Amino acid sequence: MKPEISEFSYGFALTNELVGWVALSAAPVFPSLIEEGKAGGGYDVKLDRPGVPLFLQFKRSHCMVRRTAKEHQAVVALGGTLNVPYYRFPITEATTSDQHELLLALDDGSNLVFYAAPHFHRRNEINQAWSRSDVARRSLFVAPRMIGPLDDEQHHVAFDGGNTWLCSEPRVLEVLTNRGLEDKLNGFLKEHDQPLGERLPSLVAEMHEAERRGRQKAELRRGSGMPQDTSISDRGDIPVVETLTRRSIVEGESDAAIMPEPEPPMSREPKPLGSEAAVLRQVADIAAHVFETQLIIVQPR
Repeated sequence: MKPEISEFSYGFALTNELVGWVALSAAPVFPSLIEEGKAGGGYDVKLDRPGVPLFLQFKRSHCMVRRTAKEHQAVVALGGTLNVPYYRFPITEATTSDQHELLLALDDGSNLVFYAAPHFHRRNEINQAWSRSDVARRSLFVAPRMIGPLDDEQHHVAFDGGNTWLCSEPRVLEVLTNRGLEDKLNGFLKEHDQPLGERLPSLVAEMHEAERRGRQKAELRRGSGMPQDTSISDRGDIPVVETLTRRSIVEGESDAAIMPEPEPPMSREPKPLGSEAAVLRQVADIAAHVFETQLIIVQPR
């Protein structure tokens, strides 16, 4: 069954919920909010304190309800378990995009990078999860390096709430729940005590290098010769995106809070910034336009 919600709507709901984590301060970095100097509303990064960058690539989940679905048949044929109904989301095919290779290169152990997908697919389900602050608990987080390099065939991550498989040729995947993600973030914060403002320049360099590695592997896989010398993120012409702030919640017919439908992003020219804020905006822009991820800075409260 096709999802009734968009990746944008799901990402909006999940991101806003992560901001409310009790033990941690999680701030999504939106370039426009940096420019306008707004406190809160999604931007509350303290550059003089340690911080861990979290990169999330949002996916929609398709609900599979028949035992004839190919992932179910493949897993069962292998002797594994994948209960029906189950959910699946596609990994963008290598012939279509370099996305997975880029995320794989970024997920080199020095950053936290995840595909995030929901255990729901209907509009009423996301509204229910939103009203109960249950979006993160009903989400799955999969690190690209747990998936590993892929060929040009179609691949999906299939999951039923207890089992997660990479298909087409089934392989069990190690994934995280929201609790596991929070534990991972706490562990990284203990290991990385450098003030965020000091780390940002090296983070930009790491992201440039990850893009080069990812595109090089993609080019070599396609057999198209040597990769281009200049990465997109090196050209300095990445557009700044107007990103969402949280909007008011309206009441539905059953008095349950309905998640507001996000508006499409709008491009506009960046404003001049101070040095550290400019680097933070650059990191957020590269995350969004090269790696197609939402950057969230996680810090201790």
